[in-house]
Amino acid sequence: MEQHLVEEITIVAVLGVVIVGAVSAVAGRIGVAAPLLLTVVGIALGFVPGAAEVVVDPEIILTVVLPPLLYAAALQVPFVDFRRNLRVIALLAVVLVIVSALVIGGIVAWIWPAVGLALAVALGAVVAPPDAVAATSLGKRLGLPPRIVTILEGEGLVNDATALVLLSTAVGIAAGADDGGGAVELGDVAGTFAWAVVGAIALGLVVGFLAVAVRSRIHDIVLDTALSIVVPFVAFLAAEEVGASGVVAVVVAGIVVGNAGPGRIGARERQSERTSWQTFTMVIEHAVFLYMGLRLRPVVEAVESAEQSLWEVVGVGLLVTGVLIALRFATMPLLLWSIRFRARKLEQQQQRGEQRMAQADERFGAIEDERVVGRLEQFRRRLESQANDVTAERDQALSWRDGTVLGWAGMRGVVTVAAVQTLPHDHPYYAALVLVAFVVAIVTLLSQGLTLPALVRGLRLRKDSTVEERVELLELTRRCADAGSAAMAKEMDALDAPLSDDMRDEILAMPARRVERAATMLGVGEDVDEEQTRAFVRVRRVQLAAERAALKAERQRGAFSSETLAAMQRQLDVFEVQLDAMAGDDTGH
Repeated sequence: MEQHLVEEITIVAVLGVVIVGAVSAVAGRIGVAAPLLLTVVGIALGFVPGAAEVVVDPEIILTVVLPPLLYAAALQVPFVDFRRNLRVIALLAVVLVIVSALVIGGIVAWIWPAVGLALAVALGAVVAPPDAVAATSLGKRLGLPPRIVTILEGEGLVNDATALVLLSTAVGIAAGADDGGGAVELGDVAGTFAWAVVGAIALGLVVGFLAVAVRSRIHDIVLDTALSIVVPFVAFLAAEEVGASGVVAVVVAGIVVGNAGPGRIGARERQSERTSWQTFTMVIEHAVFLYMGLRLRPVVEAVESAEQSLWEVVGVGLLVTGVLIALRFATMPLLLWSIRFRARKLEQQQQRGEQRMAQADERFGAIEDERVVGRLEQFRRRLESQANDVTAERDQALSWRDGTVLGWAGMRGVVTVAAVQTLPHDHPYYAALVLVAFVVAIVTLLSQGLTLPALVRGLRLRKDSTVEERVELLELTRRCADAGSAAMAKEMDALDAPLSDDMRDEILAMPARRVERAATMLGVGEDVDEEQTRAFVRVRRVQLAAERAALKAERQRGAFSSETLAAMQRQLDVFEVQLDAMAGDDTGH
C-alpha cells in the first residue's frame, strides 16, 4: 500500500513538472505571464470529470515552499534600491496590509456576524497581500521603469510577513475568545507584533552574515550550493522557534547574502547558486499557481456540502475584491506625495550638507592630521552618496501613470490560497472563508494580470532604457578598469622577477578590452614559461580584487542603477572564471 502511494505521488509530481514546463513554454510564445495561464489550466483540469483531487497540506506550502521562494527573490534585491524605496514599500507592505485586513474584517463580520471579528480580520490578513510574481514578470517583460519593478518586488517580499504575523495574531485572539478567555490587551498584541519583526530582522542578519562567512571559506561548488539551499530554512526555523517571523528572517538573510556575497563568495559558486535557484523557482513558483487552480473545484464542493449559498459566498468574494482594489488605489495619491516629499527633503539635506562641507573645507582644509583628513573624506563620501540619492529621486520620479500601474498590479496569489486553509477547520464558515479567498486570488490574478499589458501600453509609460544602461555600463567599466590598471602597475613594480616590457604592456592594455580568451590575454604562444604564467595570474588576481573593491564602492555610492551594477558584476565573474581556468585552479582560488 505504501509503495503504491509513493508511486502515485511520483507520477503526480512528474506530471506536474511536465505540465508546468509545457504551459510555461506556450505562455512565452503567446505573450501571457506563465502564472496566469497555469492558473487557468489548473482550473480547467480541476473540473474535468473524474479528475483526482490533489491535496497538499497548507503548512507544507508556508513552511517548505514559501521560505526558499522568498529567499531566492531576496537574493536579487539590490540593497541601495531597497533602501531608497523603503518608505514606499513600508506603506504598501505594512500600512496598507494592516488597514486592508481591518477593513475587510469589519465588512465580513458585518455580513456574517457568526464569523466573529477576530476570524474576519484573519481572513482580511489572508487576502490583503498582493503576490508580486506575476506583476514583476510582466513588468520586466513590458519594460516598466526599474523603480516600479523594485517597489513591486520589495512589496511582495515584505507584505507576506506582515500578513502572516497578523494572521497568526488574529487566529490566536479568535481561539482565545472561543475558549472563553479574557479580553486581549492591545499592548500585548503590539508587543508580539514588534518582537516578530525586530527579532526576525536580528536573526536574519545573523544568519545572512554567518552564511556569507562560511561560504567564503568553501570552494566546492556542490557543497556551496547545498549550503545555499539550507540557509532559508535555518533562518525560518530559528525565527519561528523564538516566536519571531520566519518570513521576515528569510527575506533579511536573502538580502544580506545577495549584497554581501559578491567579492567574498567565489564567482563560480555564485553562478552555480544562481542557476540552481532559477531552476527551483521556475518549477515551484509555477507549480503553486497550477495547484491553486486545481484546488478551486474541491473548495466549491465544500461550500455546497456545507449547505451555504454558493452565489452568496462568491458575491462576498467579489465585494472583498472590489474593496481591496479601491483601498489600493486610494493609497496611490499618498504614495506619490510621499515620494515627492522625500525628494524635496533630500534636496534640502543635500544643500545643507554642501554648505557644511564648504565650511569644513575652509576651516580644516589646510590641516594635515590624518584623523581630520579621514573624517572630511568620510563626510565627503556620505555627501556624494546623498547627492546620488537626490539624482535617483529626480530621474526616477513617478507620475500618476506609474501610480495607476502600481494600483492595478495588486494581484493576489498562492500565499492567500495557502494561508486561508490554516484557519480553524471546525468553524461553520470555514469553507465559505476559503472560497472567498480563492475568489479574490483568482479574480485579481486573471482580471488584473491579463489587462495589465494593455493598461501599460495605453498609459504609454516611460520604459526602461537599454541605451542608458549601456552608457552607464561603459562608464562603470571604465572606472573599474582604471582601478584595476593602477593596482596591476603597483603590483608589477613590486615583483621580484620583473616582467618583460611586452608582457607588461599587454597586461596593462587588458582592462580596456574586457573580452578575451586565455591565449589572447597572454598575447604569446605556448612557449610561455611557468614563471611568467604564475606572475601573470598573480598580477591579474590583484587587478580583479581591485576592480571588485571599486565595484563595491560604487554600489555603496549608489550612482549607478542596479541593472548596471549587476551587469558589471557578471563581467567580473566571467573574468574570475577565465582566470581560474588559465591557472588550472579547480577551487577558484
